[in-house]
Amino acid sequence: MKSILYLHGLESKQGGAKIDFLASQGTVHAPAMAYKTKAWSVDELIEMANKCNPDLIIGSSMGGYFADVLGSHTSTEVLLFNPALHSRSIDYNFNYGKQNYKRTIILGMLDTVVLPECTKKIAGDTAKIIEVAAMGHRTPLDTFKAIYTQLFVDETVC
Repeated sequence: MKSILYLHGLESKQGGAKIDFLASQGTVHAPAMAYKTKAWSVDELIEMANKCNPDLIIGSSMGGYFADVLGSHTSTEVLLFNPALHSRSIDYNFNYGKQNYKRTIILGMLDTVVLPECTKKIAGDTAKIIEVAAMGHRTPLDTFKAIYTQLFVDETVC
């Protein structure tokens, strides 16, 4: 079973149905992220990751940006849903690490919060991009489950 670190978005709360689903797939660490009230450092993020030693880091929106930075410092694979790689209302300007890491970015093509075309330009050819035509900024549970299953469950079937 995988160890998964899940970082929720800026306006989201800890826990919920996505965490329940991930718990059925492995061990999940889903800390409450006080993005607005805590001044996070890269060292604190790395320390958090080291405590749970994840095989996969999943992040959504602001959590996607944090997850991306973490992946670059720890070489842990990341799955990012509409990551706030740009257009952040709280401007953390983390330095990226130099590690090679596998990045998969899920983009809701109807997202008006974190514009998908800008994210694609920033990611360039360093990430696998999956576009979801009818999705906005929030990722519906069924879409989340389907993407996770396609990427991490179906690949192990012979």
